[in-house]
Amino acid sequence: MGTRLRITVLGRLAVSRGMLTAAPSAPKERKLLAMLLLGHGSPVPVRQLVDELWGSSPPRTVRTALQTHVLNLRGMLARQLHIPGDRVRRELIVTGNEGYQFRVGDADFDLYEYHRLAKLGESELRAGHHLGAAESLRTAESLWTGPILPDTKHGLPLQCEITRLELQRDMVQELRIESDLALGRHRELLSELTALTLARPFDERVHEYLMTALYRSGRTIQALQVFQRLRTKMAQEMGLEPSRVIQDLQRRILGATAYESIP
Repeated sequence: MGTRLRITVLGRLAVSRGMLTAAPSAPKERKLLAMLLLGHGSPVPVRQLVDELWGSSPPRTVRTALQTHVLNLRGMLARQLHIPGDRVRRELIVTGNEGYQFRVGDADFDLYEYHRLAKLGESELRAGHHLGAAESLRTAESLWTGPILPDTKHGLPLQCEITRLELQRDMVQELRIESDLALGRHRELLSELTALTLARPFDERVHEYLMTALYRSGRTIQALQVFQRLRTKMAQEMGLEPSRVIQDLQRRILGATAYESIP
């Protein structure tokens, strides 16, 4: 196809070729493209696409309607990327027995790069290579430039896939924080971790990170206050006590005599 394609889905949904960019504006074409791209290069079944585009109220001529949206999407890519329509049909958005497939090929695809960097960073962290892990995971995080299709109402299939990716993004962030803590970047993490505890008020893991970063920064009282706020909120709103893990961290902070004694 000549110039290598650049595909983005972790934020702006677009397919680019050199200086040309194609981005569908119609909601159903946007959702269709997102579903095909989030299919990781595998065929997406017709039933799944129908569920996303029409939910429980598909038109009587649903296959014809789906074919029309696929045709519109192919035409948009052909026009905006200056690619012959027959090549888009044969090489990019392909019809198969199992459904429709977006053939990514050797395109520069942000989702593929994100998964590669996340896997690399996790491996580096487990091997104790904290600097490399922090760099790989931070680069993976930077590929997320915004929410996926924020201005389009999601059906259940697309929402499930987006939720899965968002949970993985949270995991990547936590692994990068672990790497930064291992590198002694405690003070640099304080503002990020404080914001995270506000955004995820019952997430004990991020509270553990903040307590650790505060303690290692010489702010023992503030570290203990973080635990107390979490404990109070959980008791008042959920009728629960914090887990044994974070309670053990609180006890170790109370009994510690040196900052280095808290892992």
